[in-house]
Amino acid sequence: MAQSIRLVLIIACLQGFIYIVHSKCDGKCVPLAECKSNDFGGENFFDLRAGIDDEVEVDCDHYLEVCCDIEDVVTTSRPIDPVSAAPREPPPSGGPPTIENCGKRNGHGAGFRIKNAQNEAEFGEFPWMVAISSGNGFDDSDSKYICGGSLIRGDVVLTAAHCVVNRTTEKLTVRAGEWDTKTTNEILPYQDLLVTKIVVHENYNPVFHFNNIALLYLEREFDADEHVQLICLPPQGKQFDGQNCVATGWGKDNFYSENYQVILKKVELPVWTKEKCQADLRKTRLGPRFALHNSFTCAGGEEGKDTCTGDGGSPLVCEDVDQPNKYYQAGIVAWGVGCGQAGVPGVYTKNSLYTNWIQQQLEVRNSDNLNSDKLNSDNPNYDY
Repeated sequence: MAQSIRLVLIIACLQGFIYIVHSKCDGKCVPLAECKSNDFGGENFFDLRAGIDDEVEVDCDHYLEVCCDIEDVVTTSRPIDPVSAAPREPPPSGGPPTIENCGKRNGHGAGFRIKNAQNEAEFGEFPWMVAISSGNGFDDSDSKYICGGSLIRGDVVLTAAHCVVNRTTEKLTVRAGEWDTKTTNEILPYQDLLVTKIVVHENYNPVFHFNNIALLYLEREFDADEHVQLICLPPQGKQFDGQNCVATGWGKDNFYSENYQVILKKVELPVWTKEKCQADLRKTRLGPRFALHNSFTCAGGEEGKDTCTGDGGSPLVCEDVDQPNKYYQAGIVAWGVGCGQAGVPGVYTKNSLYTNWIQQQLEVRNSDNLNSDKLNSDNPNYDY
């Protein structure tokens, strides 16, 4: 019995020592949003690698927490289910946040910045980026991450057809405002909405993935915020050849990796001409007779820089050369031959071929909504 007590005391002392080494906070470690003090060093920088190196002392064990004086700790109303979140205080300008002009990238993040990043995006840097899952949201044990996507309207997501073809809308969930999938310590909450309809391009080829594009209609619009905004659709037929663009996603680091990324990744990729892409893909196992379909565009081809498994449906975006910090979606992650090999680009659905198709589908949706509203208003049994 005495030995057991001594063992418990030793373990407790060791745990206390570990805590002292890794956390020297003399107040309470809380998420940034739960501390009234603004004295955290200007733009609230967080070190992604803090606490990983035993030689580095940190105030708090979790990289997204700050050491806050006890009297400055505040209770937030962030719920477990962000869908039912109570509205936050309106911004100083008055009124709730709204959808701003599409394609605005938050290059310095939203609310805080990160240090020592290794291809990680800033929080809220790409506010149109969404994640698609099956099941009751991402936090349910039966849920499964499926693909990435992009927000093109408050209630419409653009993704790849191969991600959703042959799926039903039952429990299909879209999450906007996500960044680190393993924590809820970000300063602004994510939002989950259910999918009510899947629209796959009528000419999608499930064997060769031609016309690999689809729309997801949501139960309602996402609440606009700094980290939840829209990407711009390019003019029909617009070319991005030769531009350096950016792809984002939670996909794997490489073809052989076992796990998806925890924090949203970004990778800068040059867009190739069709001729160059086809020529280099013919040098792979696809063979010398391979013909690249007109519905595809290519980007990448640099060693270790590529989208990969799990990035399907995610956007490739390019800055407008005439309007700084306005981004168009140039492509949708479609397929590749391995990942991150020198001279082998990734293949993307060429988004500018489908702008007119997307607009037509949105017009049909608007018409359906108007007819549905009229039908409900004419029905005396409709419950408002």
